[in-house]
Amino acid sequence: MYTNKLIDFHTHVFPDKLYNAIKDWFIKNAGWDFYFKGSSEDVLNFLEKDDRIIKYVCFGYAHKPNISEKLNEFYININQVFKKAIALGCFHQDDDNLKIVLKRAFSKGLIGFKLHCQVQKVSPDDERLYKVYDIVMENNGFILFHAGTGPFPNEFVGFRHFEKVLKKFPQLKCVVAHLGCFEESFLEASLFYENLYLDTSYTFIANPTNIMSVPVEFVKKASHKIFFGSDFPGICHSYEDSVKAIAKLPLTEEERSNIFYNNANDFLQKLAKKRS
Repeated sequence: MYTNKLIDFHTHVFPDKLYNAIKDWFIKNAGWDFYFKGSSEDVLNFLEKDDRIIKYVCFGYAHKPNISEKLNEFYININQVFKKAIALGCFHQDDDNLKIVLKRAFSKGLIGFKLHCQVQKVSPDDERLYKVYDIVMENNGFILFHAGTGPFPNEFVGFRHFEKVLKKFPQLKCVVAHLGCFEESFLEASLFYENLYLDTSYTFIANPTNIMSVPVEFVKKASHKIFFGSDFPGICHSYEDSVKAIAKLPLTEEERSNIFYNNANDFLQKLAKKRS
C-alpha cells in the first residue's frame, strides 16, 4: 500500500441525478460498472477521509449547452464545504453567454475548467474555444482537457487537434487527462511546452474496454510534468488499485514523489501566487 501523501488531480463529481444518468450510460453502452457505490456526497466524503490525500481536484462537464452555470454553482459550493476539494468549473462551447459563464466562475473562486472534447463533441482547436482560452489566460487559470483518443476515440480528439492549441496558445496552462492515451505525442510535447502537464487517470490498469498505457520510459522522461489522477469514482476497481497502478511502476523515489505530490503541489502554489 502506498502510504505517502498525494494530490489526486482527477476525480469526478456531479449532482446525483446527472451522476446516476452517467453511470447508467456506462453500464448500458460500454459494460462498465463502477466499483464505488454511493452518492456524490459519499464520493466527496471518501476523498476527505483518506489521510494520504492532501488535496483533490474534482469536476464534471457540460454535455449540452446552457447547463454550465447551474453546474458551476454546485462546484462553487463544494469548494466552500469540503476543505480538501479544488472543484473546477465547466462550460459548453455553445453556451448562450459563454464569456459571462467563464468570468462569473472565476469571480466566485474557481481556478479552472474541465473540457471533455469527446463528450462535448468539440475539438480543442475549434475556433469557438479561442475566446475561452483568452479568458482563462487573463484570469491565470487552467483547463483540464480530455483530448486523447482513449478509452473511446472519435473525430474530436487526438494530438493533431491539440497540437494546434499548443502552438497558438503557448501560455495557456493545460492538463491533459489519461496521459494523453493512446498517443505518446502528448507526453513528448510536455517536454517542450512549459505549460503542458498530464495526469495519470485510469492508466496502467485495465478497464472493461481496453488498457490505457504508454511506455514507462516516456513517464520517466516526463515525470516532472505528470500529476497523479485516479479517475475516481468512474473506475471499475477500487481507489487503492488506482494508486497501486502508478506506485508499482519502475520509477525512482524522486519520480514517484513528483508524480504523486510535488508536481501538482508546485503547480497549484504557483497558480495561487499568480492569482493573488
